[in-house]
Amino acid sequence: MSEDSLRGDGDGRGQRFSPLLANFDAEWVGEVSGETADDLPSILCRAATRVLPVDGAGLCVSVGSGMRLPLGASDSAAATAERLQFTAGEGPCFEAMAEGHPISVDLAEMARRWPVLAVLHQQATPYRTGLAVPLRVGGDPFGVLDLYSRGSDRADARDVAEAEVIARAAADVLLAVLAPEAPGAGVPPSSATWLDSDSVRRRRDVWVAIGMASMTLDLDHDDALSTLRASAVGREQSLDEYARALVAGDEPLQALDLG
Repeated sequence: MSEDSLRGDGDGRGQRFSPLLANFDAEWVGEVSGETADDLPSILCRAATRVLPVDGAGLCVSVGSGMRLPLGASDSAAATAERLQFTAGEGPCFEAMAEGHPISVDLAEMARRWPVLAVLHQQATPYRTGLAVPLRVGGDPFGVLDLYSRGSDRADARDVAEAEVIARAAADVLLAVLAPEAPGAGVPPSSATWLDSDSVRRRRDVWVAIGMASMTLDLDHDDALSTLRASAVGREQSLDEYARALVAGDEPLQALDLG
């Protein structure tokens, strides 16, 4: 499956990374069962951490300007790192989607380029370096594989190349599940219920909160999203948490930071 598609690109990468792909396939397939198939994206993330020199991984897909859905993460720390990027509205994941190529960062570069995210990241995660790799359908990015490490050394050229191979393999698996007519990945289409996971439902609350802010405070979509982000950061909450409080009526819309 993934290995065959890589071999078809004509640049020899499939053969070069065949052992890596075989290990990745063995890791995720070995963890999938009837009871765990709904956790497929997180299974793929955990498999990535076992075959790459990283400590955490997350998968997300882009669904609009400044918006994305978190499909899965290797563990709670990686899930937190994704929520922080989404809360800040900036970071390597956003840039990898926009630029269409891998983005490697350490804490110093994060502080220089994304100061709000850097503060949140250092306070809430153990990671010191990161690598964001686009997921592609055809030649177009549709999501990102975020990789996180506790060490201070940024990814080198070999690390980036291996991460791109794993990102492509993970994308193949996800797309095969979402498009059952595509070549099978050994996972039944019913496993796509991860599109309605708790993390996705929490992210959808942000959509609802944006609509509430737009209607009540007469803001356009981008201004409403920016206002929600600023208010969440000011309250030391993730945007997901703050949006849920707004939707539930636990926080008043009038308290939004309109500065």
